[in-house]
Amino acid sequence: MALPASSICSSTPKFQIKMFKNQPHQLNRWPVIHAHPQLFPSRFIKMTTAELGDRNKVKIQLNIAKEMLWAATPDPVKEFPWRKAGDVVLKRLMFIGQTALKWSLVSMFIFSSISDVIFSISRNQELLIPVGLLIGYLMTNYLDEILQEIVQTEDKGFNLPLANISFFFVLVKVISTYFAAGTRVFLLHVANGGLLQVLWLWRHLAKENDKHSENNFNTEGQDASLVADVEE
Repeated sequence: MALPASSICSSTPKFQIKMFKNQPHQLNRWPVIHAHPQLFPSRFIKMTTAELGDRNKVKIQLNIAKEMLWAATPDPVKEFPWRKAGDVVLKRLMFIGQTALKWSLVSMFIFSSISDVIFSISRNQELLIPVGLLIGYLMTNYLDEILQEIVQTEDKGFNLPLANISFFFVLVKVISTYFAAGTRVFLLHVANGGLLQVLWLWRHLAKENDKHSENNFNTEGQDASLVADVEE
């Protein structure tokens, strides 16, 4: 049964009025916000100034505590060369790290060479061991002569040509895994011979650097003693 249109139209305004009566806060929201447009910026400025004041107070207190601690510190502690001691400790740690890295690489090379020899014996390719070692030795000397003329390093402790040669022979060992057994054995021992010669050259270079540093230290000591005698 259809209702008359007048009843529908009359019921609609009453329903809207009831909805607005049940939600009075929605009507009062806009006047509160627009009544004081400068309320929130002023509060924000007050909060920022208060925070800056607290930070400045903390900095002042820290500076005062630092000055008091420095004043209470004994004179021998103040006069101790902390920066120089830190540099010495840092150099010592770097030397220890280099030594540990060097011996770890040497131990890895030894175990790798032993495993390559065992692999060659298992494949009945023992005759390729001395041939590969000899070729690797000759290749290292040849490459070292060429790279020493091309690349000139100022750092005497680190020889860039020998590092490049070492990387080349390590790459040869990695690539050898993709070849057949005979070729693989040959390339492995070529790389082992080259790396062995690199270690020998590096050891010889380290000895020369040690002798050079000792000679410089002795000459500096003699010069200092001569200067002291002249002043006396």
